[in-house]
Amino acid sequence: MLGILPAMSVPFPSEPRRTAGSGRPWLHLGLLLATGCTMLGFWVWHAASGATEFPSWTHFTRARVLDGLTFTLAALAILGAHEMGHYWACRRYGIPATLPYFIPGPAFGTFGAVIRIRGVVPHRRALFDVAAAGPLAGFAVALPILLAGVLRASPVEAAAPLPGEVLWFGHSALTATLARWLHGSGSLEVGPLYVAAWFGLLVTSMNLFPVGQLDGGHAAYAISRSLHRRLTWLVIAALVGFVALEWWRQRPSVYTLWCVVLLWMRSRHPKLLDETEPLDAGRRWLAAVLIAVFALSFMARPLILF
Repeated sequence: MLGILPAMSVPFPSEPRRTAGSGRPWLHLGLLLATGCTMLGFWVWHAASGATEFPSWTHFTRARVLDGLTFTLAALAILGAHEMGHYWACRRYGIPATLPYFIPGPAFGTFGAVIRIRGVVPHRRALFDVAAAGPLAGFAVALPILLAGVLRASPVEAAAPLPGEVLWFGHSALTATLARWLHGSGSLEVGPLYVAAWFGLLVTSMNLFPVGQLDGGHAAYAISRSLHRRLTWLVIAALVGFVALEWWRQRPSVYTLWCVVLLWMRSRHPKLLDETEPLDAGRRWLAAVLIAVFALSFMARPLILF
């Protein structure tokens, strides 16, 4: 299962306020290159053997490497846009923050990326803007990549998976709509651009859960502390119920581990310097846009396992 770290970390009020940036550019670059290598390796391995054989150098054919580079660069562009959205929003408000840390991992070659906020968020407007900037920037980059991926995909007959297949990529409302609009079918043979955009949408939707200190949780807290608390427990209860139902239907859900992560986060959230000033009408309308992005990106069954 894919594990995604929250796109924003906990502010540390005890740390001194300093200028934005981490002062360790080589660490950020090294993690970016390492993550690119693990993502490329994941694609080549999965394309060569369906992730059923141990990878070897013979798997690295020219065609697989080119497709792997396409997937890697597109996915990193989406993750990078997401995190840089947070970073530049922090810069706008003078909130000290690091550049993105990309995290290598086994599933899709990465655990995502994260920035670290090294100061206290001053007020609700700043918290909302920093929270919203990431998913909106990531979604804006993912959308044209997804469109290109769907255009390059080929419709296939819906049928049972062949022996040796281990998963299918589940649809979100957006991917299903584009697939049926452009091809008249939701069953597609897809390539690296589609998979990169699919991965970006999954990251976006998981970070928009209005829980704890995820992007959606930050946005909810900026609107109302009581709303944040109520939504946290409502969403956790709904997701636990959904996962239990999937297991009862003998369809193990990839959200099982995510339930554990959300329960660990709960409704904990650091206080702001000023929590008295409410959000303006424009930001409340932007909250509706975030809800729409979540609805378009969310996948009830991201990976359909066989």
